[in-house]
Amino acid sequence: NYTSALRHFQQWVRAERIAWDGHSAVSERVLCAYAASMAGVYAAGGASSKLAGLRFWHDQHGLAWHESDRLRRIMKSVGLAAPASTRKEQRPPVTEAMLDEALNKLDTSRPFDICVAAAALTIFWGQLRLGEALSSTRTYDYTALPTGKCVKLRADAGGRLDQQTTALWLPRTKTERSGVWIWLARHYNDPSYALQHHLHANGIARDDPLFAYKHDTTGALIPLTRNAFLSRLNEIWRASGMQTITGHCFRIGGTTALLRAGVDPEIVKVAGRWKSDSFLRYWRTLDTII
Repeated sequence: NYTSALRHFQQWVRAERIAWDGHSAVSERVLCAYAASMAGVYAAGGASSKLAGLRFWHDQHGLAWHESDRLRRIMKSVGLAAPASTRKEQRPPVTEAMLDEALNKLDTSRPFDICVAAAALTIFWGQLRLGEALSSTRTYDYTALPTGKCVKLRADAGGRLDQQTTALWLPRTKTERSGVWIWLARHYNDPSYALQHHLHANGIARDDPLFAYKHDTTGALIPLTRNAFLSRLNEIWRASGMQTITGHCFRIGGTTALLRAGVDPEIVKVAGRWKSDSFLRYWRTLDTII
């Protein structure tokens, strides 16, 4: 995105016939004119991304970035002038009713479906991003994704007697590059029991991908990919007349479900590893929560 941002600025400079040699710092006046040119065209996020890309170019070349109060005021006005076409509809959350429907339709004797069920409950109640637990391809990245040894089941789900909450180690996340522990509490559709069933049914060893399944005929262990996971669940929900979703809808749904259950927002924030109050943007069914 940063490369395209610089290219966009270069095109704007040429179109406006502004003298810029492509090697020196952009003046504050030109930055303000560039920002103002995006009013009524881009949303605040799109305009900010383009300026961020231009600022990154300045940092790369050791040049001064001439930000000012005037530029910040202009950027605020650009956001207010954003056209309606730039406003995206809120992504729907995965709901507990959707999980119930999926669990009723998934085949508890089929290794693939067992793996999908365990992944769905873990990702939902752990407020995970899909990429933190599932591979994008069948080539598994063992340095970034969890393996069998990354799970510590609580006592009643087959873990150590002193283990009261199931723990999952994520080797790498979007914000924690050196890894982080996730804690899974008890729920009526319990992720701990789903994980226990999955580990046993699919024979997941310590160094195997955590979410993998035995092939129906060969018995070979295959990592569950994001596309396969979402396709199977959307297939069930589409047939039931429910909405179809994308990967991030699980994180939104898990956050919403915890808030609806009366969990303190600060606990939800820590459990979901939110670094700021940005998680408030993912609240859904606010009327019910209130």
